[in-house]
Amino acid sequence: MSIDILFELQQETRRLFIAGSAMAANDLRLNKLLPGLKKLGETAPVFNRLATAAEELLAASREDSAAKLLELSTLLVAVLYTQGKTDMAGEPQPVQGAGIDLPTDSPYRKLHPFIEVLTTKGQGRLEQIRVSYQDGSFLDLRALPAVCAALEDSYAEIPDFVQEKLIPAFGASAVPVLQSQLSLQGGKGDGRRLQLLHRQLGDAMLELVAEGASSGSPEVKLAAISILGAYADQEPLLLELSRDKRKDVRAAAYDALARIGTEPALDRLYEAAVAKDGAIVVEPIRRSGSPQLLGRLIRHGEQALLQYLNGEAKQKTEASEQLLIVLHALEGSGKKIAAAAFPFVQQLLTTAAYLVPETENAQEAAAELLLEMELPEADRLAIELGNSAKGPFIPYGFRAAFRTLSPAEIYDRYAGQLNGSKSKAGKELLGAIREVVYREAYDKDEDRYDEPVAREEAWDPRWVSLFVRLDQPMLVCMFAQRADKEVTAYLTGKLREARWGVKDSTDMLVTLFRIRYKEAPERFMELLERGAAKNMYYMNGQQRRLLASMPKSYAPRLRAFGEKLTYESLRTDWMTQIEEIEQAPESAEEDNGRGLWGWLKSKMS
Repeated sequence: MSIDILFELQQETRRLFIAGSAMAANDLRLNKLLPGLKKLGETAPVFNRLATAAEELLAASREDSAAKLLELSTLLVAVLYTQGKTDMAGEPQPVQGAGIDLPTDSPYRKLHPFIEVLTTKGQGRLEQIRVSYQDGSFLDLRALPAVCAALEDSYAEIPDFVQEKLIPAFGASAVPVLQSQLSLQGGKGDGRRLQLLHRQLGDAMLELVAEGASSGSPEVKLAAISILGAYADQEPLLLELSRDKRKDVRAAAYDALARIGTEPALDRLYEAAVAKDGAIVVEPIRRSGSPQLLGRLIRHGEQALLQYLNGEAKQKTEASEQLLIVLHALEGSGKKIAAAAFPFVQQLLTTAAYLVPETENAQEAAAELLLEMELPEADRLAIELGNSAKGPFIPYGFRAAFRTLSPAEIYDRYAGQLNGSKSKAGKELLGAIREVVYREAYDKDEDRYDEPVAREEAWDPRWVSLFVRLDQPMLVCMFAQRADKEVTAYLTGKLREARWGVKDSTDMLVTLFRIRYKEAPERFMELLERGAAKNMYYMNGQQRRLLASMPKSYAPRLRAFGEKLTYESLRTDWMTQIEEIEQAPESAEEDNGRGLWGWLKSKMS
């Protein structure tokens, strides 16, 4: 029996409840339903009663319409409840429980904001997720589906955080949800799910992972291939995938083959390096670190050099590309393969016909490899190349000299080359000196607020005077060791022309404080009072250190300056630090503010 007309009647009664029962008199829509209701009444008396109730409503006066509408609606609802069906087609099946043992005792009011940020868009969501992670409130059964679904979030940092932090915290409890959401034809989120499932289930996932690598979507395929690199018995599949049409699939397969490291895998990497995939196979070759593979590449490089020297234009281009790929593949393994690689690199860098502007990238890669070897003959060759002032070798020659010659010998050899510091060779040498200082500073992992400072025992003391004459303020700051008159006069002279916010001015002030120049606080104060308040928008780490290095006696002037700052947040920050300076113990002012900075850092940590 069709009951569509009853649902239409229900819709009309709802309309009249909203519009008002007085509108029911002679209602056109209700009139249209009457013939159908009367016909339906031929099958059962109850439908006749509905038709009669509808007619009474249409004819009711304004005063009686409300009671008639309620009578019709009550009868209609009762009839509809008797006509509905609640059973489902098919045979009953047992329900399989997931067996997830997770708490649900957190109030939903506390959990809801976390679920909301996972299932909506907008700014600031990652920070809210981090807060929930830190307090552990996310570990709730009700949040697990939303957490797993967030692997597909469009803001890349959220799925990264979910994959690395949230889901691993759920452990095996996340497996049923991940399995229910996984689709091998899905997107990047499904690739993440596959990796997480493998992390939990290990070898039990191997069959599904292999299926994903063979027939999954591109994103799932890449994730599956990255897993297969841990299984040597998957070598045939990976070799097949290394010939896939998609470049990213081939690159992933090469990386997995490099981790397997079998002879056929290394043969395939070599084949790719000397063919069209040289650029994408370089990183996998580096990671493999196989001496046999690297030796084959060195021999291939020697052949490519001969081809370059003896070939026509097209052959030269192909050989030049091959040489660059070989050199990039050898990068990072210089010490390991020094004996085999040095003759090849030496021939490359001493062949005049190869040292042309078109091969400069390869020349630099070869020179870097030369330094990696840490061989006396390699360092001598780098120094000779640097002394020739040809090509890009000056920085490499200086780095080799720095680790083999005494400080005085280095100065005597290179200082004269800086007389023309505005020349290309002079600029390259200055850059090489900066690079050496930076490398030493980073190796020592100094305070991140400190600018690199040259180690006094590693450099000749004449350098700083030379940099003053050459007007190189940054190098003067790096090499200044004590407050001698020449250095302080140069830096203070530069500061008289400086403006707040320019990096050079901050570095020069930091240097004056570091070398314990007595007038450093006054020079800092002069720079501030010279209109800095209008140009100050925030304080970086160095500027905070400068402020923290000021003696207590300058607190009133510093407070007066802070009152002039335009931005309220900066003014509050400034005043807070002034209060810290005023509260610091007297011992913290030792060493011209050094102790004070340490005390302030301990207060801020």
